[in-house]
Amino acid sequence: MEFGKIERVSLPKSLVASYEVISGEPEQTAIEFVEKWLGNKGLSAGKNGVRGFGFDCHKGREIPNGCRIYHVYYTVPESTKGDSDITVKEFQGGNFARLVITDPFSGDFPLAWGILLKWAFDNNIETRLGYTSPNDIYSLFSNEDAPCLEELYIKDGVQYMDFYLPIE
Repeated sequence: MEFGKIERVSLPKSLVASYEVISGEPEQTAIEFVEKWLGNKGLSAGKNGVRGFGFDCHKGREIPNGCRIYHVYYTVPESTKGDSDITVKEFQGGNFARLVITDPFSGDFPLAWGILLKWAFDNNIETRLGYTSPNDIYSLFSNEDAPCLEELYIKDGVQYMDFYLPIE
């Protein structure tokens, strides 16, 4: 696992297919469900501008014991319609601090969140989380107004995970 340099980026406003799972290990379930849904519409993550993002969505919500609430967004073309399972809506985009990790599953990739928070705190960068110290890990349990996004992808046969911390 290798950490890249932190950089400021802007994610554009876009239309996304949105889905949420509540379970002990919700990521894979959410990703598989939406990617199957995309496939039924002739779309695929990583092709034709379709990008997939995931984030925990706990703030202000009751969480069943032993569970997490995980949300996924996949960017979709303007003509895409939702259904009873998938909501298609606008993602506001905005400014983010991004940290790229190479081969994320070979190590403890959640450390990226601590690195990003410390960077923001050390550089007096205001986040959209409302935290007061780099040790305030509960700030990472974001909501849809200021999601801490994770984007997993493969490029040239190498797996990467980008972490996006919402900043002002």
